[in-house]
Amino acid sequence: MAKLNASEDKILDQIAGWKGENPSFLNRATDFVSKPISWLTDKITPEEVKTSVSGLTETIVEKLHDASSWSVSADDVVKAAKEFDIHANSVAELRKASIHDLDHVAQDFITQNTRMGTISGVGTGIVGWPGLIADLPTLFMLSMRQILQIALSYGYDPRVPDGEVKDRAFEMEYMMRIFKISTSSDKIQKQKGLAELKDFEAGRYSDVYGAVMGDYATKQLGKNATSFVSRIVIKEIIERTITKKAVGLVPGLGAVFSGGFNYVYLKDVGEAAFMLYRERFLLDKKGRQRTIKIEID
Repeated sequence: MAKLNASEDKILDQIAGWKGENPSFLNRATDFVSKPISWLTDKITPEEVKTSVSGLTETIVEKLHDASSWSVSADDVVKAAKEFDIHANSVAELRKASIHDLDHVAQDFITQNTRMGTISGVGTGIVGWPGLIADLPTLFMLSMRQILQIALSYGYDPRVPDGEVKDRAFEMEYMMRIFKISTSSDKIQKQKGLAELKDFEAGRYSDVYGAVMGDYATKQLGKNATSFVSRIVIKEIIERTITKKAVGLVPGLGAVFSGGFNYVYLKDVGEAAFMLYRERFLLDKKGRQRTIKIEID
């Protein structure tokens, strides 16, 4: 437990301000535009594409199950930190660094992923629906890869040892909730997502979590923590994303939406992860109180 300095308290104030803001212009604008033309996108969508869309959830879940495919190495993150004069030999040691220095590492990963996402999505407007369907799994993989890189930047490694099944389950669910928050279309949706994350995170520090999660994880998760990733959450994110991304395929709108959609989308994901892992880093540094379990007759 350590007392936060003035600059760290200021960061928490900035994060609180971000939480109260509306989602980005892209999320709000594409949601606004997509509503009146949703019937049109449904009419012009080929049946084979609708079939492909219905199978996207399982395709993406399958890809997310293999965390190795995200191409993220803890050693690479430590190496990236050293480029900003952060001296650490492991991800865990990054927790001892200054948050101001770690912010530079996280921001650099956001820049890298937004560039990759832009390149990946360039052809979507040209190829049409098949391009959109092919691009979505890549967009989701880049989003999760980016969240993982930011998590590692602040000393949190979701890929904990096999013996820590319940911790792996918690970290994966934590990442997915950040992803969900980043795709919110309005302030109410964003606030609901933040409340869900807060309740989920608070539960980890209760006496109930250890008993319930330990038993559930052991029986249900096996060795692959990512199988705890909720299909319901992923399906919800897919539905939000494809509706917005499909707007760019309506004749006359492709040039407006297709070019920069992936860039701004990944920027939003990165910002949410950046803010929420910074908050977690500082709250952990400050020290958290374990909740007391109260028996009610």
